[in-house]
Amino acid sequence: MKWLAVVILSLGVASCGPDGADPVKRERTLPPSNGSHNDLTVICPQDLWESFAGLAVATELGKPAPALPQSEPTFSIIHAAPQKVNDLLRRGKSLLNLAVIPDSSAMLVVHNVYARPQIAIQVVAPTAEALRAMLPQALAKASALYREHDASVLAARMRNNAQSPLPKEVKALGIKSMTLPEGFVVTLSKPDLVVLRLETKKSTQYLMLTHTPDSDSPTPEADVITDRNALLRQYFEGPQDKSHLTTEMLLPPVQEFDDAHGVRRLSTKGLFKTVGGYGGGPFVSVRSFLNDGSIGTADALLFAPGTSKNRLRMELDLITASVVWE
Repeated sequence: MKWLAVVILSLGVASCGPDGADPVKRERTLPPSNGSHNDLTVICPQDLWESFAGLAVATELGKPAPALPQSEPTFSIIHAAPQKVNDLLRRGKSLLNLAVIPDSSAMLVVHNVYARPQIAIQVVAPTAEALRAMLPQALAKASALYREHDASVLAARMRNNAQSPLPKEVKALGIKSMTLPEGFVVTLSKPDLVVLRLETKKSTQYLMLTHTPDSDSPTPEADVITDRNALLRQYFEGPQDKSHLTTEMLLPPVQEFDDAHGVRRLSTKGLFKTVGGYGGGPFVSVRSFLNDGSIGTADALLFAPGTSKNRLRMELDLITASVVWE
């Protein structure tokens, strides 16, 4: 796969207009890319793959995704030798090409080479030893780019199938907009709480939306756990008598602050379990500290026994992160 030539050709096309006129931006007609979010196709010669590249890719790009009940890789990786790459593989949503090319050393990132939407990253070195030395840092950068691309593509797909308008109960809670997939239905509505449920063949998903006053607590990270446990105990009974759901603390949740939609937010990812019974799964929570002195929280739970949870959890990540409060 001669991506270096593809990049040079693309730059030439973009910089030349007809008869010396100003450059004209043109969008090539490309087939749709294939593969789900977190799929990754790696093109690498077999000898390099078996000697060191395969282990390097598995170490960085195949590391376990955080806050899942069973170990699942961050990316689902398919390896192919260059001579075995066909049109189907070239149309992968995310491509990684590792190559040894004399007198060359680069990490190239291009979009929409063979399909759209697509990201293609090529790591090139003049020798196998140089490529081995480049890979740890290059793959770490590539991982962040792939995750950003996956989130962007998934968000666009989900917006195409989102509910519009939003349920009146959700709007009444003070939510201006969000990406709420078709199939989520309101099961409980109160002035400060709305619960929605989505039932599929392989999973049951819940979404808890709350809008409450800000207590100006010095421990917002702990408050997220305390508040969600109170809601789970009150509204989510387990399958056994007197059982209920709660946050699993043996594997502590992962928390991170960021800024989005003009407010400060606290994202939490972890696991829930059933007290007095069996069952559990991953959850994601995004708490927004609103400018009017209130708190808006979107908390999603996933129960999907016997199936991969990483991709479904990625969808819940985007749903909770998409909430914009009035």
